[in-house]
This record gives sequence, C-alpha cells and structure tokens, in this order.
Amino acid sequence: MSARYERMRDAVRALYDRNRQRGTAPWCGLEYDFVCPSTGTYPFQWFWDSCFHTVALAHFDVGRARSEIRSLLANAQPDGFVAHVTFWQRERYEEMLATYAIAYRTPYLSDCIQPPVLAEAVAAAAQGEGGDAFLAEVMPRVVAYFEWLDARRDPDRDGLVATLQPDESGLDHTPKYDAYLGIERVEHAEFTRAWERVAGPYAEVGRDHDRMFALDRFVCADVLVNTIYAENQRVLADLLERTGDGDRAQRYRSRADATTRALVEKCYDAEAGLFYDRVGRDGRGRLRVNTVSSLMPLLLDVPAECAQALVRQIEDPLKYRAPFPVPSTALDEPGYRKPTADSKLVWRGPTWINTNWYLARGLRRHGREDLARVIEDRSAALVERSGFREYYDPFTGEGFGAEGFSWTALALDLLADLDGVR
Repeated sequence: MSARYERMRDAVRALYDRNRQRGTAPWCGLEYDFVCPSTGTYPFQWFWDSCFHTVALAHFDVGRARSEIRSLLANAQPDGFVAHVTFWQRERYEEMLATYAIAYRTPYLSDCIQPPVLAEAVAAAAQGEGGDAFLAEVMPRVVAYFEWLDARRDPDRDGLVATLQPDESGLDHTPKYDAYLGIERVEHAEFTRAWERVAGPYAEVGRDHDRMFALDRFVCADVLVNTIYAENQRVLADLLERTGDGDRAQRYRSRADATTRALVEKCYDAEAGLFYDRVGRDGRGRLRVNTVSSLMPLLLDVPAECAQALVRQIEDPLKYRAPFPVPSTALDEPGYRKPTADSKLVWRGPTWINTNWYLARGLRRHGREDLARVIEDRSAALVERSGFREYYDPFTGEGFGAEGFSWTALALDLLADLDGVR
C-alpha cells in the first residue's frame, strides 16, 4: 500500500466525517446516516452521489458504506422507484430549496431518476464479513428498482432506458442538450426556462409516465445513463448469482447484453467514431455533440473497432488529452467552455472525477492500461493540488464548483487501481 494511497484515504475519511449527516427524520420516523455531496451546496442525499460515496467508504469503513445504501433505499416506493434526492432534513434548508429547479413526488422525495449506479455501490458495500447478510437485506429493493426502470423507462423494449428531463442524466447543462432544449443563450436563466418548458407540462399530466412519454417534450436514450445501466445490470447479475438466484442472474446478464447491443446498433456513429444520444419518442433524432458521454461505452464489451475509435478520441490533444484529462466536452466543440469561478453551468468543459472513474476502468478492460494509469494519476493529482472540488480546469487543474465535494473521493478508488491495492 503506497504512501500516496494512505494519504488520500486519510483525506477522504476526514472529508466524509465532515459531510456526514445523521439523525431521525420526523416526516417518516426513519433514521438516516449518509454522506452529503457538499455541506454548503448539496446537504441532501442524492442517488448517484450516494452510490459513489459508498464505493469510497468501502475502502475504510464498510459499516458506513452499508449505512449509506440503507439510507438511500429506506424510502424506496412500493413500485420499486427510488428518488434521485431524499430531503431527509428538509426543514433546515427551505431557503436553499427555493433556488432548486426540481420535480417532487412528495415534499421529501424527488420524482426523478439519476444514472443507476446502485448495483456497483451494493457490490462495494457487500465486501468482507457480513456481506452476504447485507445482500439478503437489500437485494429485494435493489432488484425492484431495476425492474421499475425496465418497466417504466423502456416502453419500446429495445433495452435502452429513457431520461425524461435533462437533470435525470446528472449532466444538467451539457452542450449536447442545447439544440434539443432550444437553448439560445448559454446562461443559467435560459436553462431554467428550458427545464420549466419540459417539467411544467409533466406536472399538468400528474407526472404519469405514459402521458409524459406521449408529450414528447424530452425523451432521451442517453449514452452515459445507458452505459451505466448496462454495467449495473451485469453487476446485479453477479450479485444475484452470489445469493443463489441463478435464473434471475441469467435474465439480468441477457438484459445487460441487450442494452450494450442497442447502444452499438442505435447510438454508434461509425464515421465520427462516437456514440450519440437518441432523442424523441420515436428515437430518430441524434444529439451529434462530442462530449464525455460519447466515450462512456468504452466501459462495456463493445466491438474492438468501436473501442479503438474511442481511445483515439481520448488520446487526441485537440479533443480530450488535456494535461488533466478527461474534459467533459471535447476541446474543439463549439459548446466547450473553460470553467470559471462564477459559472453555474456544469458539464460544459471541466474534468470530473466520476466519469474518469468509468473511463479508466474501460481503458483497462480494452487493454490500454497505459492510458488508464495516466487518467488515474492525473485524477489523484487534481485532488492533491486543489482539494475535493466538484470539477476542475482540464489545463490548470484548478478546482471549481462546490467545495468539499464528496464523490470526488472516487480518486481513492482510482489510486487503488493505479497502485495495485486491490
């Protein structure tokens, strides 16, 4: 175990102690214990953030990793849905909530999804002593969640799930959505109006899924979301196998394969060497903008020619090979924006640690350990240089966005691969 890994682990432990939220929520009578994304900006429990936090926690406190998952699943709905935000301690933050553009299922639960990282998080938390008992406890709700996604978000049964508003991908202001949303000026108020053009009509139909799809305001087979969906169906299959449910494990392996095939068949543009989102209720539109989302299927078992084309993008200094890779938008895209201290628009250029976490793993799977090690090393260097920030300048390494940002602690997991700690 390297001294660098140990220093990062100690820093993550200290951060997670500061960002820990514990208590009993009067509105549901349940106890909670989770790491919030940032005490100053995001004090609540976000779905994919919490999953990433679980991965980091598993490096030094598997008990807290399991508490993170228990809190995330505590308010799972009878139909399997798990909210993308749980407002455990809402009453303390009413002024902050007034600034959020968010759709609610209840005053304490959002009515949206986020990328389904859940199975990977559960796998991390199930390591070590007591792991089998933990799986027996949580797997019914985990499976119910993935069944909900399959039933409610894949109406054409092609293996790809749809997001119904831009924030469901977690990539809120990415330039790949600009034309689809009718963005005319790159400013925060314009994106808020665009979100309201989508979410407003949904409220009028009671946020009924069939009616939201029928409105065709924003229906997106998002490449990043579906890459994570494919990977997590595969991981879920492994977990089901571990619990002795071989038949259901095989079903999820088949679903993972179907999602991967659909990404290749429907989203890959061979001429560009990139994957593009499909949009519209009929799925005929494509968002032909080169963002980090277009690289994400490198994580999966895609054909060699697809993987090689994505690697070329990552290696190209005009596109993604910045001093601190991998920027969230290709450097030569017109929509690329250098991060600034006053910008509130995310995913338009800076480097994020969570996408690096996936891309490094994909590079290793496709035999490019050399390039994976560069991303792992540079990701850790960002934290060492600028602390745990929400995102970073891909050229200078300067940190921006929320301070003490918890999912950036995935740098610890990247260091574990770099240093061979596993």
